[in-house]
Amino acid sequence: MNGLDLIELIVSATGLPKEAVRNELARLAQARSLSIDNLQLDHLRELLAAYLQETLLAQIENG
Repeated sequence: MNGLDLIELIVSATGLPKEAVRNELARLAQARSLSIDNLQLDHLRELLAAYLQETLLAQIENG
C-alpha cells in the first residue's frame, strides 16, 4: 500500500471532513520533509500523533 492509499484509508476511517484531514496530514508531512506518495506506516503514525497533539493543545489553549 502506498502513501496515498494509507492516507485515504485513514481519512475515510476518521469520519472527519476529508479535505481538512488530507490538508493537515500533507502540511505535517511537508514540515517533516516527507513525501506523501512514499509515506510508510511508521511515518503516518508519526503524523497522526503530531496531529492529535496539535489538536489537543489547541483545545487546551482555547478551552
